[in-house]
Amino acid sequence: MKPVWIFFLLLSFSYPALSQVSQTTINLDNLSDKISYEESKTNTLDGIYVKGTPYLNKEFTPGEVVIDDSITYPNIPLRYNIYTDKIQFLNAQKQIRVLDNSQQTYRFEFGNHTFTIRDYLGDQGKVKHGVLEVLADGHIQLYKKYQVDFEQATKAIGYKDAEPNRFVRQDDEFLIAMGKAVPQRIRPNKKLLKKLARFKPNIEQYAKSHKLKPKSEQDLIQLIQYCNN
Repeated sequence: MKPVWIFFLLLSFSYPALSQVSQTTINLDNLSDKISYEESKTNTLDGIYVKGTPYLNKEFTPGEVVIDDSITYPNIPLRYNIYTDKIQFLNAQKQIRVLDNSQQTYRFEFGNHTFTIRDYLGDQGKVKHGVLEVLADGHIQLYKKYQVDFEQATKAIGYKDAEPNRFVRQDDEFLIAMGKAVPQRIRPNKKLLKKLARFKPNIEQYAKSHKLKPKSEQDLIQLIQYCNN
């Protein structure tokens, strides 16, 4: 197994998209990276209280990075910053860094999650590029897109209490891709079952007999896996 320091040394020369997250400039682009440092002290950001978290999990978790399905780097400290939509890792000097080069493919496995970075169709069919969690793989791929918004502090109005600056989790979105197609958002409802019937004509009977509902994430995963078998 290659030492971790060799991994980061090679990446710093090989991948121009590898960049250190700024720890000095305060703006919304790097606010979520600075807050992790401040929260361990006083839960403030230069005197400004910030509630919530932009991370899926605040702590870094040892995981595996796979580049282009061929180069594997194990035991890398990883975490997902939902707000900036970046997978972060720590180098040997404990510096926070991010990795995303659109010319290459990535897979990150940590904390019982598998993530990839790829194009997908967002609102109004606009192509976006970002981090998706892989929930099911095969001819039909199922992905989940996490979302976090940053909301500015508000003053008390009438019976509504004041709110501090805060990160707020939004509803997760689900996406599906057929073959090599670009993943696109879906509505996990009964209409989806009719679309999946082209792959498994008895999908509705299968869902009924197993009491599966597409709105349930685990049930949706099971339905896609059934279509892939």
